[in-house]
Amino acid sequence: MPQDLKEIIKERLDLEDFLQHKGFNWSKSGSISKTLCMFHDEKTPSFTLSRDKKRFKCFGCNQGGDVFDFLMSYEKLTFTDSIKQLSSYLSIDYDESSFIDVKEKNKKNDLMKKEVYEVNKIANSYFQKQLTNNTSENSKEILSYLNNRGITLEAIKKHHIGYCPDGNLGSLFEYFRSNKTNKRGVKNSNLLIKKENAEEWIDFFRNRTTIAILDQNSNIVGFGGRSTNELQKSKYINSKDSEIFSKSKILYGIDRASEKIKLKSQVVIVEGYFDCISAYEKGYENVVAAMGTQLSIENFEKLKNLITYSSDTGEMIFCFDNDGAGHKAAVDSINKLRAHIAISVRKANKKIKVKICFPKSGKDPDEMIRTNPLEWEEMILNSQNFIDFMIDHYTEELLGEKNKDTFKFLEIIMPFVVECSDELQQGNYLKHISKITAIDTDLLKIEVTNNLKSKFRKSGKRLSDNKRIKEVIYNDEMTSEKHFLALLLEFPYLFENVKDVEEFYFSDLHYRSIFNLWKEKNKVIEKDQIKVDLKFIYDDINKYIRKNLIDNPDLSNDIELETVKNRIAIDYHKRKIQETESRLNEEETLDSKNEQVISSLMQELTDITEKLKLLERAQY
Repeated sequence: MPQDLKEIIKERLDLEDFLQHKGFNWSKSGSISKTLCMFHDEKTPSFTLSRDKKRFKCFGCNQGGDVFDFLMSYEKLTFTDSIKQLSSYLSIDYDESSFIDVKEKNKKNDLMKKEVYEVNKIANSYFQKQLTNNTSENSKEILSYLNNRGITLEAIKKHHIGYCPDGNLGSLFEYFRSNKTNKRGVKNSNLLIKKENAEEWIDFFRNRTTIAILDQNSNIVGFGGRSTNELQKSKYINSKDSEIFSKSKILYGIDRASEKIKLKSQVVIVEGYFDCISAYEKGYENVVAAMGTQLSIENFEKLKNLITYSSDTGEMIFCFDNDGAGHKAAVDSINKLRAHIAISVRKANKKIKVKICFPKSGKDPDEMIRTNPLEWEEMILNSQNFIDFMIDHYTEELLGEKNKDTFKFLEIIMPFVVECSDELQQGNYLKHISKITAIDTDLLKIEVTNNLKSKFRKSGKRLSDNKRIKEVIYNDEMTSEKHFLALLLEFPYLFENVKDVEEFYFSDLHYRSIFNLWKEKNKVIEKDQIKVDLKFIYDDINKYIRKNLIDNPDLSNDIELETVKNRIAIDYHKRKIQETESRLNEEETLDSKNEQVISSLMQELTDITEKLKLLERAQY
């Protein structure tokens, strides 16, 4: 298949080698390859490659993309001709007939989808007739139930609500047969299932209230079915996954809500169909329901794109039932989406806010909207930032008098603070966490979770809570930083030579805190003048001094300090390169790549690399 072949080519191809094969000469800027741009005239190379050598970018003319973009722009090839050339270059078998086969297959798939859409439309008509025109006791009870929930006949038609009776009262199979419905479409719709050990077909949604589920193009892709009695095993069931229906890709209500979501730059995600229906009936049209208790990653990305469609910022609000199950669903959803929320927070051009809320009156959003819409509006307005919610939830669960586990609390919460908030927010969260855990802010190191896992989860050590936190957060492996502080502690007069050192050069938060304190006082201060929580660092540095580890007979003290100062700066820039490369890799793996962000990160990587080279030259 051409799409598969395209991905195989992109995976195997080294763009640097390929372009060198075409006669372009590369120069190195750190780990970044550069050459003169072929799309415009220039004297200084500004045509660069990504670190994985899969994409190019010219910072002079802004041309960029992958190898296919290059061939189609520079050599004016068609996509098919590009495939041919690259297949030949990589010695990959190329079968031109496969393109024709794929086109035919795609046409067939499109036709089969249309058949299922049409079958679902016919089924929905049948379900609605069974509910509104049938005089059976079951349909009367369902109409009464819907009426009690504020759903009128008009709303039933508008929201495609129906009823599928059991086999004794009517049959969808017979309805399809009498309407001469397309047999392949019926089979692929999964609306009928065979009885075990029998040839008889029965209705999948028999004896259930049905709710049609539409995609963004208003095609009926499936149905939800609510039980009509307590004897049925599941309260809700959905259509089986098929070519057109997948719970991870579908959001109930997206057909009506998408335009309003774009307009408001806000979406409210609820748990149930009837939550959505009640919201629409009251005029709240930016509401969708996840197909299941958790929002899938694919649907998270879809909603993120909608809420930032016409704005650089957007709001995603999760509204759960105010009970134990609802709170668990909220926690599980946030834990599942943490990495994707983090990426959205770090992206400079499109930022989102993720919030949580629970109805105060009534057990679910549906009831609140029907009984007190103003309270619904107030709840949405005052919804809680998801990190605040997680802190509150785990404070109650892990920081109470019984079963207190500060270690586990930090292990869960710190990744959210580090990954999903900016510097200002991080500072505020660390102060709050310091207050509720009684741990000094200086001990809440940014990378605490990684240290916790690597030093104690693997070794299985069990220490007292406070000692465990202190020793795990403290990292005694930062030799250069320790050596730097040891020189200053032993020779305080050298402090005048290091006032230009930036605090963020220190990767260890304890060393950073000590150095900041010295900068504030404009001198090296003694151990008895610092906070208790940092005194153990002085003890460790003094132990380092007593071992004569700072003595270097070949260098004077000031030259030795200058050498270590430079080494710390080098270590910092190496960390920055790793961090930037990680961000770049994240951006390049996203389905919807943002070329502007990728270009900015590539330029940032080039700048940091240049600074690192200057520092490394100075070292020698």
